[in-house]
Amino acid sequence: MMVTFLTGILAIITGFYAWVTYKILLTNQLVVEEMKEQAEAFRRPYITITPYVVSGTPIIGLRIANTGQSPARSLKLNIDRDFYKFGEHQEEKNIARFTAFTETIDMFAPGAELIFDLAQGFKIFAPDADPKLLPKVFTITATYDFFGKKVTEKNTIDLVPFLASTQPRDLLLSELKNIREDIEKVNK
Repeated sequence: MMVTFLTGILAIITGFYAWVTYKILLTNQLVVEEMKEQAEAFRRPYITITPYVVSGTPIIGLRIANTGQSPARSLKLNIDRDFYKFGEHQEEKNIARFTAFTETIDMFAPGAELIFDLAQGFKIFAPDADPKLLPKVFTITATYDFFGKKVTEKNTIDLVPFLASTQPRDLLLSELKNIREDIEKVNK
């Protein structure tokens, strides 16, 4: 009877240890998966698409950059509507027809950037601005591969927040302009 009792207790203790060991195994698997995801997130490419004001001008530009740590492969960019640079209705000014939006980019390296001038803010936000030439909101989709994975990201570009914003001032540029003007006065 005592042996049966001890055997029963031993079976319960062994079962408990087996259950705890199984839970530890599951937790370790989750930790390993999380570490893999974190390592991938650190090493992967990130395609960022942002509008910005070109320093010292009223021009709003568009920057497409790989801010990640590895190349984006087979990058395909797609803009959902036409955007004519500076509102000029000529096919060669249509950003949607530029090579970056019509051809696949085999490899977009870390730190690589594509810069496009869109138009002056006063043209984009003019009361009579044609939204078919100068849309204030549009979407750019970036599809690319990394580490055997395919990613598709949609980026809504909203230029409306730039309305009535103050243009950044570059003090160094202003000082250089003043020096140039002073030199021109001296040379006259």
